[in-house]
Amino acid sequence: MYHNRIPYDAIPYIGAIAPNTSPAHMAICLLWHQRSHDQSQQHHFTELGCGDATNLLPLAFYNPASTFTGIDSSQAELGRARLGAECLGLENIQFILKDVRDLGPADLAPSDYVIAHGLYSWVPADAREAILAYCGDSLKPNGLAYISYNAQPGWAIRGLVREALMRDRTVREAPVEEKARRAIALAGRLIEDLPSQDYAHAVLLAEELERVRDGKPFYVFHEYLAEVNEGFWLRDFVEDARRHALDYVCGAQFCRWEGHVPSELRAALAQRDLDYVEQEEAADLLGDRYFRASILCRGDARRSDTTHQEILEEVYIATSLGAVSDPFDLREGVVEQFEGQGIAGKEPPTITIDASITKAAVVLLSAQWPFGLLLDALCAKATEMLTTNGCEVLACVRLQLGNDLCTLFEAGQVDFRLWEPAHQAEILEYPQAHALARFEAEHREALTTPYHLPIPFEPGAMAFVRDLDGSRSREELRQAFGAELVDQTLPILSRWGLLENATPGIKGSAWKH
Repeated sequence: MYHNRIPYDAIPYIGAIAPNTSPAHMAICLLWHQRSHDQSQQHHFTELGCGDATNLLPLAFYNPASTFTGIDSSQAELGRARLGAECLGLENIQFILKDVRDLGPADLAPSDYVIAHGLYSWVPADAREAILAYCGDSLKPNGLAYISYNAQPGWAIRGLVREALMRDRTVREAPVEEKARRAIALAGRLIEDLPSQDYAHAVLLAEELERVRDGKPFYVFHEYLAEVNEGFWLRDFVEDARRHALDYVCGAQFCRWEGHVPSELRAALAQRDLDYVEQEEAADLLGDRYFRASILCRGDARRSDTTHQEILEEVYIATSLGAVSDPFDLREGVVEQFEGQGIAGKEPPTITIDASITKAAVVLLSAQWPFGLLLDALCAKATEMLTTNGCEVLACVRLQLGNDLCTLFEAGQVDFRLWEPAHQAEILEYPQAHALARFEAEHREALTTPYHLPIPFEPGAMAFVRDLDGSRSREELRQAFGAELVDQTLPILSRWGLLENATPGIKGSAWKH
């Protein structure tokens, strides 16, 4: 076993934020799929396999009224996690050094949320059973579990490449510290040796080999060379969860672009004699899906008859959709294109909208992204925009807007939030980045916002954030870092709630259900 050392102690895994794990996102997923959920903003959150707590520390920082527990079997990873919590002065987080299989009754703190991100596929069968057992035993009546894993059928090609890399003698015989570099070099040679990519198999193989060739050594080691890494069909995962009295709610990505299923495919699958899980699995096959993040609840969790329209009335609505054309035509029936949110390595999708009220609403929301608006305020502002620009306002604008927003939400292009981070946009004369931003500028590759979204910055801007401790005026900062960098970076930090005066609280919706 890697010279008798735990793999994550030998090769540290550099963590990343998992946006879909935020309580706000999981709660809206639950409601959208007609499950009841406690909308309190005070909760207990447990992360299994938390590693260095890259994902957990921001949640604890932005939610001081809640409590958090991180569990991991790597002493080195938890050492970094504890150091991070100490640097941030967090008193609402604790860490437990244990293998998930060794967790006992004393470790089963009742949890509103249990997260296992990047863990399930990478542990043996008995550990997977322990993960599901922990969720079943520790979740509160309306609690949620988030479990991510490599998914079939898309994982099949990755599994093939993984097996080929592990079988290679130069990789197999290399010291643990050199295995990833040998695998990366091998992937480069295999790409050069590939025959014509006119064949589908060669195209798929080349894409996966390029991922290895261009990957960072720590990622290649843990994704391709780990002792255990398996992919699962959705139905098999759901059946395993049910044995632990857990019900499948939905994919955490269903309203994110990475989980988008084209409407025509959904319509076609709906015509077949398939239940919800079978439809999802068929979409995985046709879409060659290789990764899933599933949200589970207790089998006895209450169901809700709340409609999508009722949910829409109570949430904050936000989008970054940007209009493509200039000039822009607001008139009813004129099709306008908007560039949506994409995923890494792929072109962002193009969305077409022809309803004047929806076009106006999207333009307004895009201008104030990432801030959201309640439906009443949004509809009023959009109606005023149409009137100001001499456009006809139809009698059914509110219904039209609601229907279009629901469609855009399910297509991953509009955010619905049950509560909205509240922060001021003012930039003080002596600006100061808050503690988390300065910590992440020192130790991470991106800064985490109150929306649990990572925002990458160039190295120069990260150095500026590290030094933004409130001791220097804006003019002094311009002299030290350059006026262009300071004047461009400060408004971004302010807008995203990364300044010291920018995170006083959270604005809740009027949700009563």
